[in-house]
Amino acid sequence: MVNFENLDKHLKNLIDEKAFPSAALAVWHHNRPVFSAAYGTPDPQAGWPCRPDTRFDVASLSKLFAGSAFMALCDRGVFSLDEPIHKSFPAFQGVRDIRASANALLKDQPDELLGRADVTDLTWYNVLIHNSGLGWAPLNLRCKSKEDAVNYILTMPLAYEPRSTVLYTDLGLILMGVAMERRCGKPLDVLVDELVCRPLGLNNTGYNRVSLGAKPENTAPTEFCKWRNLRVHGLVHDENAYFLDGVAGHAGVFSTADDAARLIQSYLDALQGREGVVRPETARDMIRFRQMNRWDRRGVMFQLRILDTDAHSFPLGRRTFGHTGFTGTCLWCDPDRELCFALMTNDVYNGRENRTTGRLRKAIVEELVSAIDKEDTCK
Repeated sequence: MVNFENLDKHLKNLIDEKAFPSAALAVWHHNRPVFSAAYGTPDPQAGWPCRPDTRFDVASLSKLFAGSAFMALCDRGVFSLDEPIHKSFPAFQGVRDIRASANALLKDQPDELLGRADVTDLTWYNVLIHNSGLGWAPLNLRCKSKEDAVNYILTMPLAYEPRSTVLYTDLGLILMGVAMERRCGKPLDVLVDELVCRPLGLNNTGYNRVSLGAKPENTAPTEFCKWRNLRVHGLVHDENAYFLDGVAGHAGVFSTADDAARLIQSYLDALQGREGVVRPETARDMIRFRQMNRWDRRGVMFQLRILDTDAHSFPLGRRTFGHTGFTGTCLWCDPDRELCFALMTNDVYNGRENRTTGRLRKAIVEELVSAIDKEDTCK
């Protein structure tokens, strides 16, 4: 049995030091759950304790839930990675301007023309490895409706030459979610439930629609939002997802550490030849290296192990794949160790500018890897 005593002590110390209000960790090793624990108080003002079944806003881990549903539809022939985006959105064709200002995450960029590029042959593959040329925009501030937001993405300038590099963005995943809804005739939250959550038994995972009201019970709150003028609790933290009624391809999912770990374990299952949400050959294809920028290495849908020695995924094996979430979440699979884990925190509770997990996660992963390696060495 793996001895997680040091890891457990380390997480308790982080809570005592107020690194973040709460955390939950779930670990699978050799295809079985071996650790599940919760720490701290998700809402310091209310004081109730975090539990293993506490739900967290997983932020961009939502891309793995929506993306898994999309890949399941690809396996069924409903979509294809090689399918042009314009098959779902005819407006996404022709030559576009390339402007640095198309990535609003870069502040005070000049609006000068950097070039032009044809988007007609861009595919869902380009969306899922983040080399489509799309930048980022605050849709909640620039658009009046979901339809308006979709049209905005379809017609906005590009931020860079498509396929030339990786630029992580939410916009393509938003289009992907809408395309799934239109072709399948069902809302995205229903599709994710039918294709991912129910088959895997993820009973504590799903979207919270804004139009149906907040669901704060046993859910970790996030930061005080100036745009909404409230502490976000039981509704999605991401502003663009909130604007889209809390259901989008890039954000909006709430889950527990146990459920999220089961999702990533399903990919290890597939790599080992067992059928899951996606076929084994699909899973193997998804985790192959495709492209990178100076630091971000990408497969299809997944981020791959970062080569920077300071990165929290660096202590893991060379074939590691997973993802992170802005609110303070991460999800990784190390196939060589047969290790899968989900770490949930509501680090963003103290404000996005005060997040700590970026510098603290590596030590947590090192403690986890140390425990796993000691167990495997003793066998």
